[in-house]
Amino acid sequence: MDWRDVYADRMELIGDTAVIELLKLAERPDVLSFAGGLPDDATFPMEAMKEVAVQVFENHGSMSLQYSPTAGYTALREWIAHRMGPVEGVTVTVDDIIVTTGGIEAMDLIAKMLLNPGDVIVVEAPTYLTAFSVFRCYDVDFVAVDIDDEGMRVDLLEAQLSELERQGKRAKLIYTMPTFQNPGGVTMPLERRRKLVELADRYNIPILEDHAYAELYFDNAPPPSLKALNPDGVLFVSTFSKIFGPGIRLGWIAAPPPVIAQLCQAKLGSDQCSSTLGQRIVYEYGRQGLMDSQIVLSRALYQAKRDVTLDALAEHAPPGLTWTRPDGGFYVWLTAPEGIDSTAMLAWAVEHEKVAYVAGPSFYTDGRGANQFRLCYSFLDQSLISEGISRVCRSVSHHIERRHRDRIGV
Repeated sequence: MDWRDVYADRMELIGDTAVIELLKLAERPDVLSFAGGLPDDATFPMEAMKEVAVQVFENHGSMSLQYSPTAGYTALREWIAHRMGPVEGVTVTVDDIIVTTGGIEAMDLIAKMLLNPGDVIVVEAPTYLTAFSVFRCYDVDFVAVDIDDEGMRVDLLEAQLSELERQGKRAKLIYTMPTFQNPGGVTMPLERRRKLVELADRYNIPILEDHAYAELYFDNAPPPSLKALNPDGVLFVSTFSKIFGPGIRLGWIAAPPPVIAQLCQAKLGSDQCSSTLGQRIVYEYGRQGLMDSQIVLSRALYQAKRDVTLDALAEHAPPGLTWTRPDGGFYVWLTAPEGIDSTAMLAWAVEHEKVAYVAGPSFYTDGRGANQFRLCYSFLDQSLISEGISRVCRSVSHHIERRHRDRIGV
């Protein structure tokens, strides 16, 4: 069978496979990879996790392998709701929570619930590349709003929303990661957060707040979540992938109860329920206070890796290369001089310097960012980061020099 004749049209919407193919090269054992946003295995306290798993089987037996309610294991939802009070400053109850199979399913359920073909969704530029794969499946139109060192520029958002209104259109959803943004690593200050929720409320547009990295701050806790500023108008999405472990494949959405009811209907047609075993393990682990301890240790580890990354960039970066300085999370966003093609440079860097990153155009809806790229410092062993950064900087230097030679015709 020629499978190309039977693929759905939506597969064309998701995007090409160039980045996937390049990232496969980064799996080579001789390549130092800053590409994938993986947590460090050292943040997984295996002995404690094994003890909790044994307790779950001993105390709950076969119930751990049964289906759970579509909204999730009730005890876990109650624990999440209770924890969101002191951690996020949000007052929610069990009825405001649905457990999902990771953050990606959370976004997909929201998209399934809200988006029709041709709807307009606002995203940051740049933004989380996997979110594109989710939203593009629903055949939507994107409005991209530039970020700066303080996150999404609300002044530009207001201008875009006004222009849409002039055209007789409105945005259906605003997707933002205001805290330790992926890929930018930047954080939105409180005053801009207030302006964002006020603007969204004025235009009656729900906000999807992606909170994946917010608990992994280094020195000071970030500003209150958007959900804390507008509990009714913000769909809060978070995940246990970064604070527990991605293999557990669990996340959650906090939203008003009528919205949760709709999300449950959407989830029935997706996976019916998330892993009961995983939910019971996470609940017991969290109930015993082990997750909060794990997060504290993770912050220290990632801060040390961030510091090594920034120090190495300061030492090795060629003139014209700039970068963000994250206060938490996993990522540094770099901008090379104009005329540098980060996609072509990636292929060269993998082959000649044995180092990998993610090229900038993957993070834009319109293919911008040719001279930008993302480094993830979370996964690579700390002892290898400085050498990896040196290789990245040599790759940039090589391409700057080659661009100069091309310009003068040498």
